[in-house]
Amino acid sequence: MSHSILDGNTIVFAGGGTGGHLLPGMAVAAELVSRGDCKISFVGTNRSIEKQIIARSGYEHIDLPTYPLKAMFRNPIRFFLNNFRAYWKGRTHLRESKPALVIGLGGMASVPVIVEASLLKLPIVLLEQNIVCGKANHFLLGRADVICSSFPDTIWNSSQVEKNQKPRVVVTGNPVRTEIRQLAEMGQKSTSCSEGDEFVILVLGGSQGAVSVNSAVTEMLERSVDQLPKTIRVVHQAGEKDFTRMEKTYERLLGSIPGLKVTVQPFFEELSEWYARAHLVISRSGATTLAELACVGCPTILIPYPGSVNDHQLLNARYFAQHGAAAIVEQSPDARQTASLLKEAVFKLIFDEAQRIQMATSMRRLAFPHAASLVADEIVALIQG
Repeated sequence: MSHSILDGNTIVFAGGGTGGHLLPGMAVAAELVSRGDCKISFVGTNRSIEKQIIARSGYEHIDLPTYPLKAMFRNPIRFFLNNFRAYWKGRTHLRESKPALVIGLGGMASVPVIVEASLLKLPIVLLEQNIVCGKANHFLLGRADVICSSFPDTIWNSSQVEKNQKPRVVVTGNPVRTEIRQLAEMGQKSTSCSEGDEFVILVLGGSQGAVSVNSAVTEMLERSVDQLPKTIRVVHQAGEKDFTRMEKTYERLLGSIPGLKVTVQPFFEELSEWYARAHLVISRSGATTLAELACVGCPTILIPYPGSVNDHQLLNARYFAQHGAAAIVEQSPDARQTASLLKEAVFKLIFDEAQRIQMATSMRRLAFPHAASLVADEIVALIQG
């Protein structure tokens, strides 16, 4: 019986708070477990979306009482108290679990754990999902041994990385779940829609939804009653906070738009089926969603979140648009203006099959379906020393 270097080892994943941070970690964890008998734990936040995602996996989850950096000036006492508690709880977990390696996923919850891992001289890997390095990872760069980058052109804002000193940067792509990788391996998906078939539009505002995207989509549909395909299905991930409003809005639209079918949920635990069926996607431009869309080859209209740190969603979107893989609709302060711009972008694609095929092909050129395996290779090499 062959043995793996991973057998008997504990690997700690630090960070989270959103699906964008967590799902790449989950993909890497699944790859590591497939290679050896290792124990996985996730140290992150107490957000419901995080608990929901990790609960399905069966991995151990330790939630830290972190307080966001943007709230530091509003409530400095709570910020320092909560984050000191988070540091102590993360420190205790590391000292008790004695991991072979720690992986930073980004987000505030990664900081106390990576700092303590550095003090314990444990090997450290950081996953950077976006095209511009996030604040947490930027703060932690000098403590890492390896950074796994999703984009070849990542902006680091750090002379340390640019001078090629420690840490070593490896372009692995953004790890995607096994189901998404399997869709990628099936080859080019069909974006054609025959007469009488449902034209499927998939709407994604991220794991927590996006009120502005939700409103823009429903207003765009209201303005397009007489112009839509005869049979159209909107599959909409609305987020928990806006789900009730969206459910009521779609109930009203179903009565006024002939041929409209709707599937709306707060969060889709499994999107593979809808990725495979979607003729067009309307989405925020978080890096993890983009990585999945690229693997499947989905023609996409991106609405970057204007409040994202360092404008990373706009920069992610521009990278994909520059490669012909997506169209961009920038969110306007006026919701009606956003809906108008979205309608224009949708109708450029909805009846132009050739353009959708070209975008799908360009999307797939940007895919890294085996990113989780490449990250796992780096982890195994570090543990081996």
